[in-house]
Amino acid sequence: MITRSISLFVEELTKAVLEGGNTRTVLSRAAATALNVPATLHASLMARLDRLGSTVKEVAQVGAVLGREFSYELLAAVAQRNAADLNGALDQLVGAGLVFCRGTQPLATYLFKHALVQDAAYGTLLHAKRQELHKRVADVLEEKWTEITEAQPELLAHHLQEAGDWAGALDHWQKAGRAAVARAATREAVSHFASAIDCSRRLGDVSGGAERMTRLHLAMANALMQAEGYRSERLGKTLKDARLAAANTALVELQCDVALSLAPFFYATGRNHDYLTLAEEQLANCADLLPTAYLSGLWATKGIAHFNRGEQPQAAEALRNALDLIDRVDPSRRISFAGADQRVSTQDYLSGSLIILGFIDAAVEENERLVRNVDQFDKPFDLAWRLLVQCDLCALVGQYEELLENATKIVEICERHGYTARRSSAIRWRGHARSHLGELDAGIDDARESMVLWRGQGVVFHTPEKACELCGLLLRAGRIEDASQMLDDVDTLVFDTDEASYLAECIRLRGQIAAGRDDLMGAAHLFETAIATARRQQARLFELRAATQLAPVLARQGRVHEAATRLQAVVHTFNTRYPIVDLIAAQRALDALSR
Repeated sequence: MITRSISLFVEELTKAVLEGGNTRTVLSRAAATALNVPATLHASLMARLDRLGSTVKEVAQVGAVLGREFSYELLAAVAQRNAADLNGALDQLVGAGLVFCRGTQPLATYLFKHALVQDAAYGTLLHAKRQELHKRVADVLEEKWTEITEAQPELLAHHLQEAGDWAGALDHWQKAGRAAVARAATREAVSHFASAIDCSRRLGDVSGGAERMTRLHLAMANALMQAEGYRSERLGKTLKDARLAAANTALVELQCDVALSLAPFFYATGRNHDYLTLAEEQLANCADLLPTAYLSGLWATKGIAHFNRGEQPQAAEALRNALDLIDRVDPSRRISFAGADQRVSTQDYLSGSLIILGFIDAAVEENERLVRNVDQFDKPFDLAWRLLVQCDLCALVGQYEELLENATKIVEICERHGYTARRSSAIRWRGHARSHLGELDAGIDDARESMVLWRGQGVVFHTPEKACELCGLLLRAGRIEDASQMLDDVDTLVFDTDEASYLAECIRLRGQIAAGRDDLMGAAHLFETAIATARRQQARLFELRAATQLAPVLARQGRVHEAATRLQAVVHTFNTRYPIVDLIAAQRALDALSR
C-alpha cells in the first residue's frame, strides 16, 4: 500500500510540475513535504477534481459512494443526471486518468485508478450530502436490484448504515452475518455481527434493546469460536457483554443461552469448577422453564467440565443424559455449542470419556451413532469435528492409514475455512499416524506444530493431552531431555488449574523418563503413582498403560511374578471385541515376562 501510494504521489507530482510552470518551486515544496505523502497526495487529487469542474466532481463523488468499482447503470440511477452530462463527466474522469472504464455503456463498469482517488472524492462530500447519497443508493438497490441485495445483504447494510438508518442497517447486517456463517465464512460473519452491534448501540433501548444486544453478542461469539478459538480476547469481551445485556432481560432461555456460550471460554481458561457451579445453578433454578434443547446443552456442558477435571464417571453420566434429551429434539431446533451442532460435541466427549474409562465397545457404538447422523451435519465445522471423533478410534485400534486420511481431510477443511483450533487437533493426529507409519521425525514435527497452534490461543483444556502426545513421540525418538522439558511446562498448567483429565498420563510419562535414565526406583514410584491416580479417576485405559510400563521395571528388579500378576489383573478388566493397541502392548509385555 505504501509503495503504491508513493508511486501515485510521484505521478501526481509530475502532473503538478507540468501544469504549474514553476518547476523549482514545486520540487522544493515536494521535498519539504516528502514525509507527508498521503496529505500531499490527497490535496493534489482534490485540486485535480476541482479543476475538472463541479459536474465531473459530483459524478466522481457519487461513484466514490458506490465503491472503488461501480456499474454505469447503478451510477446513472443514483446520480440523477441527463445522459449527456453524465457521459461527458465520465469521459473527463477517464481522460484525466482518475478512472478506468471497462466495457461499453450501458453495460460498462468503472474503476477508480487507486483507492486513494476514491477516498479523495468521497472526502469532499459534506456529511449531510454523503448520507443523502447513501440513502439514495440503498433505495435504488432495494427497488431495482433486489437479487443483489438478497445475495449480498452486507452491501445494502453498508449504505443504510452510512445513511444513518440504524434499524435498516441492523437488520441487513444480521442477515449478512447469518449468511456468512451458513457458508462457513466465519471471519466475515464476525465483521458483519460487529457492525450490527454498532447499529444496535446507536438504537439504544428501542424495540427491546437488551434482548437484541444479547442475541447479537451471542451470534458474534459463535462466529468467534470458529474463527479465533475459545480464548480469544474478543470472545471474552463479547461473552461478557452478552452476560451484562442478558441480565437486563427477564428471559430465562436467553440467560441459559449465555451460560452455554460461556462454557468453552471457561474450559479454555481452566475454570471448569466455576462453570460447573454456573451449570448446576441453571439446572436447579430453571429446569422447568427451559426447552429440551437447552436442558440437553446444560447437561452436555456440565459433562465436558467433569471430563476436563478427570471426573469421567460423572462426565459420562451427564453426557448420556444430554444425548437422551437431544434425541427428543428435532434437528432443526437443536442449538449450537462451541460453534458446532450440539450432538457432535456431546458425542465426541462421551466417546472420549468412555475410552478413558475402558468401555471401548460402548465408545465405538457412540461413534457409529454419530456416523449414522452424519447427513445432518452439512457444515464444514461440524464435519471436521465428526472426523476428529473418528480419529480417536482409528488411533485406538491402530488403523493408521485411515487415521492419516481422516486427519488430512480435517486439515484441508480447516485451512479452507480458517479453523485454527480444529487444525491443531488434526495436525496432532496426522503426526500420530505418520509416526506409526515410519515417519517418526515428521510425526514429531506435526505434534510440535499442533502444540504451538494450540498454545498460541492460550487455552488450557486439552493442552496436557497434546503435550503427552508430543512427549510420547520424543521418548520414542530417545529425546529424553526434550520430553522432560515438555512435561515441566505442562506441570505448571495442570497444578495451577483444575485441568486433570490427563494427570495420570503426565505422571506415567515421568516414569518412562526415569526408566530411560535407569532410575528404576524412581520409575517404579512414578508408575505406581500414575496407577493410583488412574484408579482414583476410574481411568482404566491410563491404568493399563501405566501397568504395562511398570511390568518391565519390576522384572528388572527381580519381581517378575508380581509384574505378571498385576498386569494380568488389569488386562482382565477389559472386555472388548476390538484389538486396541494398548491391550496388544500389554499382551506383549506379558509374553516377555513369561520367557
